[in-house]
Amino acid sequence: MLSRTRAMIITCTAAVAAAGLAASLAAPALATARLAPSTAAGPHGQLRFTGNDHAAALATAAATSNRTFAGYQTNVPAGSATVLTSSFTVPALSCTTTDRGIAADAGVLASKTASVSGVFIGCVSGVAVYYPWLLVNGTETDYSSNPVAAGDVIDLTTKVSTNRTRVQVTDVTTGVTQKIIGAGFSPRAAYAGDDGWGDSSGRLEHVPDFGKLTFKNCILDGKALASWRPQAYQRVNSIGTLQISTGNFWPGGTAFTTHFQHS
Repeated sequence: MLSRTRAMIITCTAAVAAAGLAASLAAPALATARLAPSTAAGPHGQLRFTGNDHAAALATAAATSNRTFAGYQTNVPAGSATVLTSSFTVPALSCTTTDRGIAADAGVLASKTASVSGVFIGCVSGVAVYYPWLLVNGTETDYSSNPVAAGDVIDLTTKVSTNRTRVQVTDVTTGVTQKIIGAGFSPRAAYAGDDGWGDSSGRLEHVPDFGKLTFKNCILDGKALASWRPQAYQRVNSIGTLQISTGNFWPGGTAFTTHFQHS
């Protein structure tokens, strides 16, 4: 159905692997945050990015701006069993003929891989398109033939331990669930928010006009996400223009909003 879908940012840089886990979270410097496509084939023969902004955030100096992500990310005890949940309502998009896309998602990270549950939110050939996707240890599955609709309530669950991974997207409105269980890994961080999306050539797509996304029920290992003191990120483009802003946590610490600012 789609001529272009996403290429998930899954592989960290060699510098990140060497540096290990830092005490604080941060985004890569803007000058080095541009991600070039590799020659490794992604889903549907697409190219994947060579960098992982989330993984890179584990080992660089503190910053709040990021080229591909808006939301919150926190460290978790290395190797711990990690469960992250979040929910949101699929926004209605204002589309032009230009293709644009993001992913509303919840992910758990290691130094060289990730597992993520999410929903693609974008404009394809002038039409608003939404569908679930899951990433298990860097292997992505897109459910473009089972789309969701604007106004649907979505529950996300990403659970990772050294023994097993479970990623799940449930459309609460329709009752349809997509789930994959796979091998585990040693978690190092977790995040919830809006991820960047790559086109069929591996180029980062611009941001669709989604208005506002409200992430609720953000619970990490049984505690409100805010209680982990996560780092907030806002997405900016290559010249520093704010594209997606991130709001503060609501009372209770389990909800926050992201806001469209610029494509």
